[in-house]
Amino acid sequence: MEVFILPVLLGLIPAYIAKRKGRSFGLWWLYGAAILIIALPHSLLIKTNPAAIEKRLSAEGMKKCPYCGESIEQDSSICRFCGQNLASQASEA
Repeated sequence: MEVFILPVLLGLIPAYIAKRKGRSFGLWWLYGAAILIIALPHSLLIKTNPAAIEKRLSAEGMKKCPYCGESIEQDSSICRFCGQNLASQASEA
């Protein structure tokens, strides 16, 4: 029984890492459950997919601060991390 449960649980590790980099959680979970020894280093070495991360942030009502790069709420006028005024940037555009 443990032979089936252990790969299922260990497959969550590369899936979580890949999801944080903008990749599909389900596909990476299958990949990790099938061949963890290859999937784990692969998930650590893949590049971040900026388009997927931007899409995920906008779906969550967030955006990246153009000054410091931290995630902030879309309707924020001041970044809570760096303190930059975002309203002045919007008026310049």
